[in-house]
Amino acid sequence: MLAPLARAEHPRAQDRAAIWSGVYTAGQAERGKAVYASHCSRCHGDDLGRNRSYPLAGEGFMEHWEASTLERLFNQIRQMPPDAPAAVNDADRRDAMAYLLQQNGFPEGRTDLTSDEAILETIQIVGRNGPAPIKTGTVVRVAGCLAQRREREWELRGATEPERTALPAAQGAGRPRPSTTAEGNRTVTLMNAFPNPAAHLGHTMLAVGFLVRTPDGDSLNVVSLEMLAPSCAP
Repeated sequence: MLAPLARAEHPRAQDRAAIWSGVYTAGQAERGKAVYASHCSRCHGDDLGRNRSYPLAGEGFMEHWEASTLERLFNQIRQMPPDAPAAVNDADRRDAMAYLLQQNGFPEGRTDLTSDEAILETIQIVGRNGPAPIKTGTVVRVAGCLAQRREREWELRGATEPERTALPAAQGAGRPRPSTTAEGNRTVTLMNAFPNPAAHLGHTMLAVGFLVRTPDGDSLNVVSLEMLAPSCAP
């Protein structure tokens, strides 16, 4: 893991475009529609929850899942329905995921969605024209050197660009570990860093949380803060 965090988990350009080449079939999506109706619609609605808290289609789906991989989406689907996850087998789950992709405008292809999770991990959920700009409220991760602005006010200096991620408890098992180096030129303010991170002053840290974008710069409402290295790059 020698590459900087900012370059650590971006698939190759051709992999980012793979989802637009057709990764499921119309028949698989049709089977998935029946799976969705039986196991998913009672929570997410017949319209895939476009107007609910956890939308599976439309702008809300893309805001949450863009730049994630199909492997991560599949691992989330594996946890559903929350009261009886064992009631649905993996083949049916893949069919349901094909239906979600269809309902989000991703094109059909000639072969069913693969069961090879190593391949799913290379296929990124991304808009046709590439990732949309990251907005306030997006869960991101940022690495940088922990510094103190004033009493109980902390920031990451030399920080990387904010990168979409999942909350720690929801991250897929295959998600790559960040590098222990951070190469950036940003300063990101840390909000609600708890417990007090004073012991990590001058360490390279990885912060995960909700991004807040303002004309004055980026802040992060911190969910987790983890040491990557006991020093900062010169």
